[in-house]
Amino acid sequence: MLSLKVDETGDLVFAGGELQLVSGPEEIAQSCRMAVGTNKGEWFLDLDFGIDFSRIMGKSVTEDDVRDELTEGMFQEPRIQTVDSVDVIFDRAARTFTADIKATSVNGDIITVEGVETVVG
Repeated sequence: MLSLKVDETGDLVFAGGELQLVSGPEEIAQSCRMAVGTNKGEWFLDLDFGIDFSRIMGKSVTEDDVRDELTEGMFQEPRIQTVDSVDVIFDRAARTFTADIKATSVNGDIITVEGVETVVG
């Protein structure tokens, strides 16, 4: 599949005045990053798209809570066959977490989504 390329902030990527495209494992990773970075109900064209941020915010949130919600988000991409690892690092002082996710696509490509960062609350 071919998609418009976006950067880590979600902005379209231009080079030499031209929109850039992305395909293959990088495009699948970009699609997954969109799913885990969108609050469920936020995108008006698909209210079920994304993850439920309320389940990963608050003082009592655990690594398992974050891991489960991010895994659910990854599986919203139909080309993901397995989520192989979700490594979560909490920074309780800054009230954030950072996660790195590794998955395998249905055609066997390794998909990596690194640096997913969210405010815990």
